[in-house]
Amino acid sequence: MRRVLQEWLIHLEEKFGSKEHSVSSIKKCKTMCAEEERAVLEDNLQLDLTDGGLADKDHSSILEHCTEKENTDETSVSKTVCESSSDLKGPLDCCFQVSPPCVIDPDVQKDLVELTTLCFELQVFSCGSGDAEESSDGSLPPAASWNLACRFMQSYFFLLDLKRLKQCIKTMYAASPNVWETYIAGLKELTCHSPVALAMENEDMLKILKQLHDLGPWDDSPLLLVHAQRLYEKFGETALRPLIKFHPSLLPSDIKQLCRNDPAHFLAYLDSLVKSKPEDKRSSLLRSLLHPQSVRLDWLCVAVSHDAPQRANTVDAEGNPRPRSHLFTWGYSQLILLLIKLPADFVTKEKMADICKSHGFWPGYLCLCLELDRRTEAFTNIAHLDDMSLLNGEDGSLPETTEEWKFLLHLAQNHSTAFHHHGPQNGNAVSNGSPSCPDCITVENVALLLAKAIGPNRAVPLLQECGLTLELSERFTAVCEILKIAEKRQRALIQSMLERCDRFLWSQQA
Repeated sequence: MRRVLQEWLIHLEEKFGSKEHSVSSIKKCKTMCAEEERAVLEDNLQLDLTDGGLADKDHSSILEHCTEKENTDETSVSKTVCESSSDLKGPLDCCFQVSPPCVIDPDVQKDLVELTTLCFELQVFSCGSGDAEESSDGSLPPAASWNLACRFMQSYFFLLDLKRLKQCIKTMYAASPNVWETYIAGLKELTCHSPVALAMENEDMLKILKQLHDLGPWDDSPLLLVHAQRLYEKFGETALRPLIKFHPSLLPSDIKQLCRNDPAHFLAYLDSLVKSKPEDKRSSLLRSLLHPQSVRLDWLCVAVSHDAPQRANTVDAEGNPRPRSHLFTWGYSQLILLLIKLPADFVTKEKMADICKSHGFWPGYLCLCLELDRRTEAFTNIAHLDDMSLLNGEDGSLPETTEEWKFLLHLAQNHSTAFHHHGPQNGNAVSNGSPSCPDCITVENVALLLAKAIGPNRAVPLLQECGLTLELSERFTAVCEILKIAEKRQRALIQSMLERCDRFLWSQQA
């Protein structure tokens, strides 16, 4: 298909191209001329040899000269290709052809648009077709491809499907801002006389937004994108939040392109878009935006990097959590938690856990550890964070096996009293100085939690097995006695309810 498109592109250039001959056309013409010249010379030499006019040596030298000339022509053409692909310094070096130079039948134009757009998507460009055929992998070097793509857009903007063009640039030219800037420059030239563009100079932002709304519906028209670009260039981040009203005509991937030099602006837009929906619909909205799935990691990295605590305040020198650092305020914590709780494959979840750990976002890290069945690691970090609410709170997780309880008890035992230091805390954190602190990770607090979870009659033997009964205070004994009384009463109540149910069922049978 590429070869067919290359041949077709030559005819497109002859009709709609610039005054310069395309390199592919030049190369083809020079090759044909050289072949014809060689054929004529060979015919003439055959005649001369028949007449005895030339010796064999002279015959060979003439043919060698002809071959050298062909090679020189090919080198010249190759040099022209390289020069033409490196001439482009930026997206605005030449004006765009935004309208047809002549009248084109609608049916013909539809076919032209399809073929021209296909050329762009397959990277079949006038100055690169020859090189593409000669390269081992059938593709141009990235820099040359980017420059040729810019030139192609400038020459055939009126024959390109702007929706497909935008998507192609996002996926294939993500590493080249110059290609996106060229696309936006073409859209600006296409809409330079539109009412919105004219109003951009004098009107305030609210009037312009109202005008855009009145001109709708936009569907997914790229023209709305260029108006959003103008708004962002004039009003900055302030203009992004109101643009959530134009979703899904404007996608987050579009906004990310607009403010790619300032990721914090994109984050503010994304957070506003998600919060504009009811809580029960936010996850489904965010999931619908994750195309491709790889953007999830990109968005997570941006979210944990902006409006966040300093890493030194959340992670110690050994890479462990600082006490109570999970209580720090994160500007985009809701968005982060939504991202990590969405369904994903195991590898993606592991990468998200690494991102949360490296930035010290411990609520997300603990959630992912439990989801990835890294429970030992989760309990270890909870001990460092020194907060019992992470075990018995609504979002906490209790140990599920005897081995997990033993592990947690030993973590609490090894938890040095020096770890419970006084210092400035965040959120509703309290001083960690006292071992009797009701929400600190201590042996007694974990033992009380154990007794509540499995009952005092089973908890005490387990504590004796771990050799921890000497570290328990009278408070623990008193609580256990209360729990035993509560258990007896609960058993008696349950027994009474069962007896009533039994009598009722027998009376019904009678």
